[in-house]
Amino acid sequence: MKQCGRVLLSVGWWLRRWFGLLGACVAFFGAVEPVHAQERAEYAPPTSRPSSLPASSQKADTPNQKADTPNQKADTPKAPIFQYEGNFGKKPTAADTPVVRGGIYDRPYIGRLGTSEALGGMSIALGGYTEFLGRYILQEGLTDGFSFEARRFNLFVFSSIGRFVRLTAELEFEQGTSSIALETALVDFRFHRAFVLRGGILLPPIGRFNIAHDGPRYDVIDRPLVSTRVIPSTYSDIGFGATGSFFPALGHKLYYEIYAVNGLRSGIINDSPEGTRIARGKSLAIFAANENGSPALTGRIAYAGPSGLEVGFSGYVGIYNRYRDGAEEIDRALWLKIFAVDAEISLGPVTIRTEAAVAWIDIPDGLVELFADTQWGIYADVIWEFWKGRLGFLRESAFRLVGRVDYVDLHVGRFASTGQDIGDETLRLTLALSFRPYEGTSLRVEYQHSWLTDRLGNVARRAGVQFGVATYF
Repeated sequence: MKQCGRVLLSVGWWLRRWFGLLGACVAFFGAVEPVHAQERAEYAPPTSRPSSLPASSQKADTPNQKADTPNQKADTPKAPIFQYEGNFGKKPTAADTPVVRGGIYDRPYIGRLGTSEALGGMSIALGGYTEFLGRYILQEGLTDGFSFEARRFNLFVFSSIGRFVRLTAELEFEQGTSSIALETALVDFRFHRAFVLRGGILLPPIGRFNIAHDGPRYDVIDRPLVSTRVIPSTYSDIGFGATGSFFPALGHKLYYEIYAVNGLRSGIINDSPEGTRIARGKSLAIFAANENGSPALTGRIAYAGPSGLEVGFSGYVGIYNRYRDGAEEIDRALWLKIFAVDAEISLGPVTIRTEAAVAWIDIPDGLVELFADTQWGIYADVIWEFWKGRLGFLRESAFRLVGRVDYVDLHVGRFASTGQDIGDETLRLTLALSFRPYEGTSLRVEYQHSWLTDRLGNVARRAGVQFGVATYF
């Protein structure tokens, strides 16, 4: 009998311990669950305006906003953990999707989510954006004249498959049909706002630009140098991981993304006769197999607060060469590591946006001076919305003046024989004027001036004028 009593006491002690742990978990998730309608309104993108545009040009929805349909109730606190909140098939909000502002779920077309009878009643939304431009570039007194470019035509699709499952994909056409690529094709399993499993072709969160790079969101035509040369945007990969968001206080949001992916490949060195080029590590073969059998890890953690403030820290680490054949090692593993920081803040009519990154690349023995083992860069935008209002039949048009500074050093170091700095640097200044008849459409004209320094320190100047159009549809 005493033995049975001891067993019962032991079982009771363990049950008490585990139920206490379960209670703590429920209390924790209940604390991070947003319970304010105002919180939802702050992060809910309008149906016709992308929310990642400067906060000064947006009007927050109010907590008393009416429901979109007669049967849809206004936002109310949702207490139970893992309870589906009924946004799928209606209008997903940014609070409902734990991603960066301006990311794959923060696009205006999702607000047009509807039901297709032809697809068996499935909830689906279609959209996209297009971008084209004209340019006249002069380098050291030489020019190819004036030319036009059909830069991009991208198609989006979003589908609410079920109560906890959603799919999004993006198909990109560049220079007409000279390049066609599946940029994203991923499935989310949403167990909780703080924990979403994600798998498929995704955008590794290295910096902010790689996961929020749509042309209509920016008022400068060319993409930042650091985001395309040190960070190889646009970089898509196949992988699996998790993402989630927390709301520690009203108006404040923490969110994360972390994934295992196949990783960049040996083209970083093997396909780069001019030196280390991280972007050359991208390949369509990424989506078929891992070159070395060792997945890369990438992730980002960010904070978003009032006044459009957002600060993020991100990174990537992985082996980029084929260092083994089956179980046999045929070479030493060469690692690529990237660390990035990004920030954005709106101060009245002025928005400041920046991103910086540094990369460390293992180089094969004997090639250190030919290929860079360290690269870094930074860019900063200052956006001044100096006029906003009605212009004829355009009710919410705006004019913006933008200044950008770009700098990348693609070979940090000195020549061992002479002690001279190794060049391979670019400094670019851009001044742009943008007119937005609608917030999702940008007509822009810009002047840019670049200083191009080769490996030996010789500087060439490049200048030009560009004008273009980018719009969501």
